[in-house]
Amino acid sequence: MSTSRNDSFTFSVICLLICHFLIITMELPVTLAYLHFGEVIPSSYSLCLYWIYMNYLLFPSSAWIMAIASIQRYIFIFHRNFLNSYVKHYLPIFLPPILLSIWYFVLIFFYPCQQQFDYTQIWCYSACYLYNVVISTIDWIVSSFIPVVLTVIFNIILLLRVIYRKYKMKRGNTWRTTRKLSIQLFSISFLFLSIYLPLIIFGLIRTWIDPYFLYVFTMTYLAYVAYFVSLLMPFICLISLPEIITKIKRLCCLSSRVEPMQQQQIAMTLITRRNIQQTQTVFKLN
Repeated sequence: MSTSRNDSFTFSVICLLICHFLIITMELPVTLAYLHFGEVIPSSYSLCLYWIYMNYLLFPSSAWIMAIASIQRYIFIFHRNFLNSYVKHYLPIFLPPILLSIWYFVLIFFYPCQQQFDYTQIWCYSACYLYNVVISTIDWIVSSFIPVVLTVIFNIILLLRVIYRKYKMKRGNTWRTTRKLSIQLFSISFLFLSIYLPLIIFGLIRTWIDPYFLYVFTMTYLAYVAYFVSLLMPFICLISLPEIITKIKRLCCLSSRVEPMQQQQIAMTLITRRNIQQTQTVFKLN
């Protein structure tokens, strides 16, 4: 059961990679086309809905998966008995993307407001439900604020407990295991928080103090810097999860071993065919 619990974090990372892969392949091309032409190409109502839905769904989903991965890694290290079923492993990972997909589908496609898009603005000037202050604030808190705060809290708690365990165990085998498992989370979380935490801080300032605090800077630079998380996440995961590299090496070794065997089989087949042909020729001559 401990192996399956450890695999739950790897599964969370795989889901995180899939989410960022969808961002790069399904949402980023529309953004790049907008930045290149200065408007949505083609300028259609349906493309704006698609762009908004993908952006609003995939980025919060990645934030929630990162938060759940942080929680599960902390529980796996210090409270392993709590993860005693597969439901507790995998249901928390699948639940946020499913709920977010329903939430944004209803708000974007069925919210009772008159949708007017501007094809020269980023995300076609967004969905019309954002003009409702209450709903937009709830949406921001649920989709961005809560998962980032959970990621920060559990990473800080994990860091403090790892430091405490370091002095308590004096570098024993358990300490080395704890350090390895913690570094895997810290490396991935650092990339995520280095981009998303400033966005959350600026959002809090604009919500409670100044609505236009660094708004142009955020929309011009930070909104696009978030794509670096998607682009760099696969490399960070490869570095922080050595078992993935080990599996890749094993696959490469297997492929290199199969090729000589295939060559030997081909050579033996050719030799056999030649022997058969020579035998047939001898019988014909006789």
